[in-house]
Amino acid sequence: MLSTMLVLATNAHAGQTDKAGKAYILHCLKVMHYLKTEDEELQCIALGHDLVEDTDVTYAELESLGFSERVIEGIRALTKQRGQEYYEYKEQVFSNRDAMLVKLCDLRHNSDIRRLKGVTDKDIARIRKYHQFYLEIKERL
Repeated sequence: MLSTMLVLATNAHAGQTDKAGKAYILHCLKVMHYLKTEDEELQCIALGHDLVEDTDVTYAELESLGFSERVIEGIRALTKQRGQEYYEYKEQVFSNRDAMLVKLCDLRHNSDIRRLKGVTDKDIARIRKYHQFYLEIKERL
């Protein structure tokens, strides 16, 4: 299952870059690494956490590839919908323990200012927002 997710995520994120201009798949791998777990389903959720939100991959495709309900529901809880308010998105993440664990790692990596070429006031504001979300998740776990 993990190798299938790795191939899917690598292909789906091909050509995408993060805010630092690096291949986007490296972010997904770092989020998975931060989990420090042998739980293959949780690793798959980490690798696939941005698939539906940022690529053409669908939940139906994940199901057809044989991913478990746990993996699909974890990714669903991490997928921000268009037009969704931030507070609604946070509640969605809070509804799934696996999503909270992955989101902690996602927020940690997204808050690492060493990844940025330069730090702007907008970056600082985003990092503050992420830090608040991080603390809210920690409080609920």
